Amino acid sequence: MYIHKQTEFGGDQIHGYVDIGSGEIENVIATQALVLMVVAINESWKIPIAYFLINSMIGTERANLIRESLVRLHAIGVRVISLTCDGPSQNVAMIRELGAKLYIFDMRSFFLHPEDHTQKIYVILDPCHMLKLLQNVFSTVEVLVREDGQQIMWKYIEELHKLQEKEGLRLGNKLKMAHIQWRNQKMKVNLAAQLFSSSVADALEYSEKELKYPQFTGSAATVQFLLTIDAAFDVFNSRNPLGRGHKAPIKPATKHRAMGIPEEA
Repeated sequence: MYIHKQTEFGGDQIHGYVDIGSGEIENVIATQALVLMVVAINESWKIPIAYFLINSMIGTERANLIRESLVRLHAIGVRVISLTCDGPSQNVAMIRELGAKLYIFDMRSFFLHPEDHTQKIYVILDPCHMLKLLQNVFSTVEVLVREDGQQIMWKYIEELHKLQEKEGLRLGNKLKMAHIQWRNQKMKVNLAAQLFSSSVADALEYSEKELKYPQFTGSAATVQFLLTIDAAFDVFNSRNPLGRGHKAPIKPATKHRAMGIPEEA
């Protein structure tokens, strides 16, 4: 996470410089805090176990910190089954250094525990961060092409917004100017989640098939894209044990249905 760049006196020390816990403080002002947190999956608690004040840190260095943390957790009987992080290039390099691969045609979604090579630790890229990155890509390149050649087009999102602004009402969705000009609020996950939603997909489909507006002709691939991303995000972001549909928790009875969504995505 980014932190305010400054130094200050605290007792007999100066705080604010890069410090990775080695006992040596670099003469570089820290701009980020790399935080490691353990989250229980069978109980309701989470505990930060370490933080490092950094300016920049390459993937190899991050991987070394993860390995050291895993070794220490293993020593006190904590079993780690997954590693979750967001997706900047340094973290992707860290994941590769640990032994996992995130290449779509050469996927290896786990690495072996440094203290127990029979135990796999699975890598999960944070769904909320990935959704924001997808919003960035979609709105920037404007056209995505499916394997079958059909085009997924940002212009349909803009046309739907124009239509709703002109008519002064929304077709059962939350689409507004903030979703089109999202860069002003790029940290808000809810904007991306509201964009990639079944309600926006339904509005596009209704505008093409029922209202027959010509500006929505050919939007079927975009509709399917929005529905697929909406379902995948619900599956990856499920947390309520009483959730239903795609938001239901993944368990033995539902895992085959739930895992079909990410494969489609």
